[in-house]
Formats: sequence, C-alpha cells, structure tokens
Amino acid sequence: MQFAHPETLPWLGAVLAASLAALLAARLLAARRRVRLLGPGAGRPAWHADARRAAALALVAVALAGPQWGERSVRLPASGVDVVLLLDVSRSMLARDVPPSRLARARQTAAEVLGRLAAGDRAALAAFAGRGVLLTPLTPDHAALVEMLPAFDPDLMGLQGSRLRSGVRAALGAFPEASARPRLLLVLSDGESPVGSSPTGAEDAAAAGVRVVAAAYGSEAGAEIPDPPGVLRDARGETVVTRRDAARLATLGEATDGALLRADRWGAVDAEALVAALRRDALAAPDGFVERRQAVTHTAPFAALALLLLLAGALPARRRPGRRDAPAGAWPVVAAAGLALTLLGAGHGDEPDAETLLRRGVERADAGDWVGAEHAFFAAALHAEDAELATDAYYDLGVAALGRGDFARARDAFFDAIALSPRDREAQFNLEWTLRRMAAEPSAAGEPPRRPAPPRPEESPSDEAGEGEAEARERGREEGEELEERLDARPQPAEEPATESGAQAAPALSEDEAARWLGRVQDDPARALRAAARAGEAQRDPRRAPPAW
Repeated sequence: MQFAHPETLPWLGAVLAASLAALLAARLLAARRRVRLLGPGAGRPAWHADARRAAALALVAVALAGPQWGERSVRLPASGVDVVLLLDVSRSMLARDVPPSRLARARQTAAEVLGRLAAGDRAALAAFAGRGVLLTPLTPDHAALVEMLPAFDPDLMGLQGSRLRSGVRAALGAFPEASARPRLLLVLSDGESPVGSSPTGAEDAAAAGVRVVAAAYGSEAGAEIPDPPGVLRDARGETVVTRRDAARLATLGEATDGALLRADRWGAVDAEALVAALRRDALAAPDGFVERRQAVTHTAPFAALALLLLLAGALPARRRPGRRDAPAGAWPVVAAAGLALTLLGAGHGDEPDAETLLRRGVERADAGDWVGAEHAFFAAALHAEDAELATDAYYDLGVAALGRGDFARARDAFFDAIALSPRDREAQFNLEWTLRRMAAEPSAAGEPPRRPAPPRPEESPSDEAGEGEAEARERGREEGEELEERLDARPQPAEEPATESGAQAAPALSEDEAARWLGRVQDDPARALRAAARAGEAQRDPRRAPPAW
C-alpha cells in the first residue's frame, strides 16, 4: 500500500499524536474527578468509548493521506516512443580512421535517425565527455534537434574524458516517470575508456526500464587523435592511439534487451536498422491515446469505518449499576462530525475531470496563486482524454510557470503543448520567447532579466546592393523598430502571464506580427548548448579530472 499524499503523513501523524495525548489526558482527569466525587472505591471510567474515538481518529488520518492499492486503466494522449540521443564528444571521436571523423559520422547518423522518426515520437539530445549532460527536453520537433547537431564537438564540454556512465545517467533524466511510452537511449560512441574498464551505466538504464541501442564508430586497429599542429600525446610524450571498443558498448545492449550496430570502414551505420531497433516497441495508438495503469485511491472505506465507530459510541448503551448514561444530546454532534469527515475523506477519492481542473487553475492564476495554478494545470494535463484539452493544460502550465519566473518548466510545458498540437502558433511563439529569455538571463543574482530585442536587418546596405534592396532593408528596419516598441510597451510574460483558457497571452501580438518576429530570430544553438553543457563544471574537484581524450 502507498499513499496519494505522502507529504501529509508527518503533520497527520503529529495531529494524531496530539489528539491521542489530549484524549489520554482527558481520561486521567475524568478518573481523578470520579475519585473525588464517589470516593476511593469508585471504579475506573469505561475504556471502550475512548478506544473507539482513538481508532476513529487514526482511520480519518489514514483516509486523508489517500491510501492506494490496486490499479485501474486510464486513457491518456500518447503515441510513439521517447528516445534520447547520447553523443560521445570526447577527443577520441576526432580520430579519422573513418572519414571524415568518428564524430562527424556520429552526427550524420543522429541526423538520419531524427529524420526517420515518426511524427508521434519524441527525442532529446545529450552528450558526454568528462561528464554527462542532458541538453534538451523531449520534443517532437526533430528538425530543431537536427539544427543543434553541428554544435556537438569536443569544445562543447569543458571537462574532457570519456565517462559513459555519467552520460547514461544524465540522459535518463529526460524520461518522465509517469509516462507509459517506451523509453530508448541511442548511444553514438567509439566505446573507448582511457582509464580501462570503467562502468557503462548498464545497470542504471536497466533499473530505469530504458532499452539501449548503441552504434560503435572507429576501428580496432586504431588511429591517432588530431591535436593541431600535430597529434595528441600523453604525459610521457608518446602518441595516443585510440581504438574502438564495441564490446564495451555491447554490454549496454545485453543488459537492457537492446542492440549494437557497428559502423563499417567508412563510418556508415544503417539508419533504417537503427530506427527499427528503436521503434521495436512503439505504441500502437492509432487514435492518439494509450491505456495506462494507475493506482486507485481508497478513502471511503476508512472514512466509513471511522463514522461507524463514532456512531457506535453515540448509540444508547445498556444501563449498568453505578454508571451514568452518556448525554443523549451528544450523539447528533458526533454523527455530524463523522459524516463531515467521511465526505472530506471521500473527496480525495473523487478525482475531478480535466475541465474542472483547468477552470480551477485559471481561477488560481487570476488570483495570483501561480504555484496552485501550476498544480491544477498539470493535473488537468494528466487527466485530459483529448489532445486539444491536454494542449490547453500544458500551455496554461507554461504561462503559470512564467508567472513565477520558472523558465525551465515553462519551456518544458510549451514543448509538451507543441508535441500534442504541432501547429499551435501561440505555443510556438511563447516557447521561442522563453528560450530567448533564458539565453538573455543575467548570471548576477538579483538583477532582473532583460528582454532581448528582435533582431534587425543590417544597418546599412552594401555598396553592391541596388536601390530596391536598400529600400527593402529600410522598410525592414522600420518594421523591426516598430515591433520592438510594441514589445517593450507590453507586459513581460513573467509578470503578466495569461491563460489560453480565457485571458490574453503576453505579449499579445497579431499572427502576422508573431510570424515576422519569429522569422527574424537568429538562433545560435552552439552558444546555448555550450553554456548548458558547461554549467556546474566550476564546482567540480580539479584533482579528480579524467584523462584528456
């Protein structure tokens, strides 16, 4: 048995302990009064009533915590698989035993796999060298991930080495715990470990229910590692030779029921075979929904039993010599209290529908309770039985996250909304706005983030440009200035977020204005990925630095 609200157990236990202590104190006080009134020969008060009250209090506490056992089927919008592409960006991947290099071939394979995934599949990117890092959340926007692949090189990571297990652990963080979709990890690496037989993370992947498919690059003969103007040498001045270790990658597949594919002498890997291995367990959900098992919350039995105990104590008992009956007027109060507790406990078992949760989230957002609004929107997304309602819930969740400045959660929520409705332009606009805001967030604590201005055309046309091109540039500059003024005049989404269910999105632009603004955005994935990959490296102990290839 588990509990739906385990966070309430400490304070419920404290309240129950305090109530039992008060009940015991009242019993001792009643015994003393009985002795004073009836003398030393007076018997002790009956314990049955107190025992019933204590048991009823304990049952009510259990009911409020939401005991769960058993499972039931629920329908959730889902299809396809979740796959994380983990690329090895250590210096050994620069070896040219496969042309043009192992890393170039791995990036090419990643692009081919992303291009062959189904529309319902979600993918994410991760990398590892001296440590592992998850660079993107799961998203159905495969084209956006392809655009990021050129940034994957040894310069992406400040800490060099080849810690495969660290990369696997980082990639596992992309998979949501509550998802019923198959979880896949595609490792693109040469498998080499400079420190010998280091762990691969196979046990971690197996424990998380993630199946690993690996592609091994390079050759067993080995090759030198370029290090301009020459080649890489170790501390003794000897040339470093890197070799493919396919057996090490094979342990990942064997431990997780996965697969291993070896690149040929030209570095080519059968992308169709990789995708087939990845989508082997793809969900068959033609209507866009999947059945998921969910724990059932049982509060009514405990609350009902507590009510019966309270009612039993209120019923008239047989008169005993020397004892007084309980006041007849007490049982309606006890019954009413028990009924209220029953209804309160049963309320935890009745799960509101998605529309009710969505309206509740909007009400909390209007009241400025962003945390409560996030909880309601997230619950609505999980309970929604159609993709459109789930899209609204994830969209509103992102706006609520912006309301309290949590850009990371807002980004993930907008990604989820786009996953369900890829053509939702408002979600696309807010996602792009959030990503740009995250990129412009100052590192100094306490300094308010500045909104990046929309990119403008060049300030002056080139000498070779004709008069028509100069006029077009001038019009573009004027439009950019006008749009920037409109953006600056409107509230920040983090300050005035809105909900798709009723309020206006912020900043609110027309569809044409949003399209022009998005069209002028010049992405720099390399800079953003490098900043994400190197975050936290300054806190590492330099004495534990791994070998440099």
